[in-house]
Amino acid sequence: MKNIVFLITVFVLIGFVSSCDSFPPPTANKPYRPLRNAQNHTVIDTVEATFQARQTPGYREDNTNLSNMSYHELLKVAQKKHGDNVDIFDITWQQTGRVTDSTGKWTTNEFSAFGKVVTLDPKRFAGIEDALLKASRDAMKNVSKNSVIAIIYITAQDGGIINYIADELEFILVKEGNIIADRSQLDLIRKEQNFQLNGEVDDKSAVSIGKILGANVIITGKLEGNDNLRRLRLRVLNVQTGQVIGAASEQL
Repeated sequence: MKNIVFLITVFVLIGFVSSCDSFPPPTANKPYRPLRNAQNHTVIDTVEATFQARQTPGYREDNTNLSNMSYHELLKVAQKKHGDNVDIFDITWQQTGRVTDSTGKWTTNEFSAFGKVVTLDPKRFAGIEDALLKASRDAMKNVSKNSVIAIIYITAQDGGIINYIADELEFILVKEGNIIADRSQLDLIRKEQNFQLNGEVDDKSAVSIGKILGANVIITGKLEGNDNLRRLRLRVLNVQTGQVIGAASEQL
């Protein structure tokens, strides 16, 4: 009888140790820092970040620690794009990989995190959505619905607002049934063709970029002025002729 009890105990211990080394990856069961906790929030972007957590085998990283790590990594990405006056909410993360060194003494877990960027200065983005909606409709009056449109560049004194304007303009154009060229190719084109797309380029260069993207129509824009004197301007050019076929100007 004692032998049987001893064997059962050994098997239980072996199973426990094995489970410590092969535990399932941690998961985020619900959003961390839910958006409902943000007062007077304005969501301006969504961001993604990757990070690693190094640990010894058998030790499971606490979900709270992983959520905090996700927050700090996402905040760094958001502040690089939009400046310091932002925060991150609705954070989720997932394990994407796991590597154990040859000695088996430590394990590196890889994670991807996602979150919504909220501005802490709502006035900074006030009026942009309405101005973009009006300006895009005015500027696009002479553009047929089957055209492929490329947003070539947006300029603004506030560099952190540029991505927001471009993303919002793309959303408006797609919602109204337009076809939009993939903006993710712009950086590659800039390197290959030596175009400086971080600022305004001349119409000839903009048209050349539009042709590379396979667009029929290109849009450029700028946000000028400060405080209550801000004005949003859009220009639409025909890629084949290089002519301006639409323009709009809206005060924010």
